Amino acid sequence: MQPIFTMQYGEFAVADYLSKKLRSTSVFIPASAQEKGIDLLLYRYDHECNKTNTIQVKMSRTYYSEKETAEFPYYLWFNRFPIQPNANWYVLVGIYAKRPADVKNAKADSTIWDTIMLAFTNKEMAAFMAEVKQKKDPSKDDRMFGFGFDDSKMIYQTRGYINNRNMSQYLIENRIEEIQHSFI
Repeated sequence: MQPIFTMQYGEFAVADYLSKKLRSTSVFIPASAQEKGIDLLLYRYDHECNKTNTIQVKMSRTYYSEKETAEFPYYLWFNRFPIQPNANWYVLVGIYAKRPADVKNAKADSTIWDTIMLAFTNKEMAAFMAEVKQKKDPSKDDRMFGFGFDDSKMIYQTRGYINNRNMSQYLIENRIEEIQHSFI
């Protein structure tokens, strides 16, 4: 019998990134999709103690702006979701094809794919979701939230908040040390 295993790309991208960046840490993938709130498990054996971190991954396709006057070339959109109490971290993922400098003469083989990821603790994600409001009527919850970003990986919340706000501090590369030291 041949082993067959599949997983969503967003989960793979997070697992791959964390396995390369976190020292003395293993990334486990649940074999069952029945466990709500856990897509990945980080594990470390430290000072004769098993330590873990649970991760919930959410992924968005990337939307491209065709307008030259657009504020950002790339956008991510997420549906509002309930916060799971058993997820230590939430990672929001977007994969996108970088626009070549010479768009008019670009060929398929010149496409460069990249991934952008935002990492939130459970508490931060809960606070973020509580702030996801409609721009037209900030007293009402918005059913979606979104981000705009560019190739410099500066990322701003563009939907779900009264005005655009810089969310670059949540980029996973800016949180890796915190993730490294957050095991329970």
